[in-house]
Amino acid sequence: MTAQDVTRHGPGTGPEEIRAVVLRYLARYVDDVAVLDRERLISDGWLDSLAAIGLVAHLERSFGLEVGDEDLELTNFDSLDAVTALVVRKLAG
Repeated sequence: MTAQDVTRHGPGTGPEEIRAVVLRYLARYVDDVAVLDRERLISDGWLDSLAAIGLVAHLERSFGLEVGDEDLELTNFDSLDAVTALVVRKLAG
């Protein structure tokens, strides 16, 4: 675990920074990070269920938020944009 893994980003964190944090985490699952911008992460098989659980834990740890049962929808995790939007919504309250 690196120091970046436990850095907390607060409500003032912008979408670009959120996207960068998510992208850095997801990069461990692909050889070419460019696929993350154009592919569906779960539906196209880039992330399996264990990777998705790891992503949720990473979001909670990195941004100090709680991903609730109501957030666990495919539409919230199937693209880089969707994950970023979820974090933006959660940080906004």
